[in-house]
Amino acid sequence: MRNDSGAVEFNAVLLLFFIVAIISGGVLFAASGISYLQSDTRYFNNRAEADKLLNTIIEEMQPLSLFQYDDINNALIGELCSKYQQYNLEITDVSSGYHLDFLSEADMADRNVTDFIFKDRTGTAFSTWLRANDLSTSKEPWREFIKDEEEVWDSCVSYGWLHKNDTESFAFRRINELFAVSEINELFPLVNDFPKMNVNMVKPEIIYPLILRRSFNIERARDRANDLVNRLKGGPVLRGDIAATLRIPVNHPIMNYLGTKTSFWKLSFSMPSSLKVEAIVAAFPEKNGAIQEIESYRLINRSFIDD
Repeated sequence: MRNDSGAVEFNAVLLLFFIVAIISGGVLFAASGISYLQSDTRYFNNRAEADKLLNTIIEEMQPLSLFQYDDINNALIGELCSKYQQYNLEITDVSSGYHLDFLSEADMADRNVTDFIFKDRTGTAFSTWLRANDLSTSKEPWREFIKDEEEVWDSCVSYGWLHKNDTESFAFRRINELFAVSEINELFPLVNDFPKMNVNMVKPEIIYPLILRRSFNIERARDRANDLVNRLKGGPVLRGDIAATLRIPVNHPIMNYLGTKTSFWKLSFSMPSSLKVEAIVAAFPEKNGAIQEIESYRLINRSFIDD
């Protein structure tokens, strides 16, 4: 089995989930693109064809930015998977859920959240581990701390943008230490106002801990949570629907968590040469744009796997 990975640098901004890999020397960045082992012509040609197809798919994803919400039945995603079914194309959301590296002090202090996610129900063991091991590029290292229930494991993600209000988080402190900037805006797009999870892409029940948080002061929180969960079970919603169902303004703090657009997608497909491709595509927010306004979808990493 052979695995070849690469990543692309955009405007000299290093994406958060690669910081650890960069520090450890695990990922090499090149402004001009991805290099190949050109001594192996077949190896080079197979990957060149795969990259060509990958770039085509990403280009055809661009109209997704015009949709007000993303869900598993999205027409554009469905059309792409159908168009490229001979390659077994799959496009999945990998950013909707709880990103443990990004949990703020308020998140970790809330028992609704920590009791839902962690085996020790407090997150203390994870916090200790995080300080000793730094940011993660995968959620696999977290397995020993997360509850064994499949629903809980599926609700945790290792891709996402860091929200600009999460300055009281390990991730923000680490980023600030690495980049040493004076203004938070200088960390864009790494840090922005994109909501943390697309509610249309998660099991509705995982949002209970957020809605029940006392600091959010949502009246009749349990009833409102039930209302939103039931509404989600009936189909996708818009941001305005979330606010209306919870009977809160659209600028309520919980709306930093609950959105309707996916920020990171995983693309996987197989070439006729038996080469498998896995790629991560990010929704880059429009700078100074509206919340969830997307400027473009861009490739941030891709891996080749073949025998």
